[in-house]
Amino acid sequence: MIISHKYKFLFIGLPFSASSAISKELHLEYDGEPYLRKHSLYHEFKNLATKSELNYFVFAVLRNPMEIAVTVYEKMKKNAKGNFTNPELFSENGGYITKKQRKKFNFINDNNSSFQQYFIKFHQNPYDNLSSLTIDNCDFVIKYETIAEDYLLALKKAGISNPKLLPVANKTLGKKNDMLAYYTDDIKEVSIAVFGPFMQKYNYSFPVLWGEVEIPLKSKLEFLILGVLRKLNQKYFKKYSNKIKSKETIYGDMQRDKN
Repeated sequence: MIISHKYKFLFIGLPFSASSAISKELHLEYDGEPYLRKHSLYHEFKNLATKSELNYFVFAVLRNPMEIAVTVYEKMKKNAKGNFTNPELFSENGGYITKKQRKKFNFINDNNSSFQQYFIKFHQNPYDNLSSLTIDNCDFVIKYETIAEDYLLALKKAGISNPKLLPVANKTLGKKNDMLAYYTDDIKEVSIAVFGPFMQKYNYSFPVLWGEVEIPLKSKLEFLILGVLRKLNQKYFKKYSNKIKSKETIYGDMQRDKN
């Protein structure tokens, strides 16, 4: 999460949605300061914000969940930055790599798992993420698919004249551009059931070659019920670590600069 008191904006950085690149640029160019954790949510900000800060311009990035699932798989497959084998980053040591994430990492690397095998094993319930706890509180939402244009538009809406183009940072290595190389016919129906409710809610489309798709009613109902439980857990039961992020991470470097 990045806040700028000079320009009166708040950027909520969601995982796997260019939060590192945007956070760094806001810090370097627009007096943005790290606030709480990298992926803190609006309700955390609201609990601490002053009356004036509650009127700040709020924005975040929304990304196609099918892309996010592939990005997560590729990061785990490559063990990006050694994060998944670094004990300092494990959740029980105050870090952000959970036991569930390490279980996925071990499955992929111990079995040389394909994306399809990984997807079938770990994606069974309707997909949801922190967007559901964020987007409704935003004044503007950047679409990852049009991030270059939307980023500039967000800053202009925040009152910044002549904003600079967004540099690319933290790009996932090894990822193929063609989504159908991952979402093959053997996982098509499962993918529709898993991603359908989220994609319908946020106006995303499945690959054109899939034709007209029908989202199972069961998935829609589960998405609604699990969404309510997720919000309750995040707001009232989730415990967060205040540990400064590790060295050589964009957000961690900003936190150290601030201190």
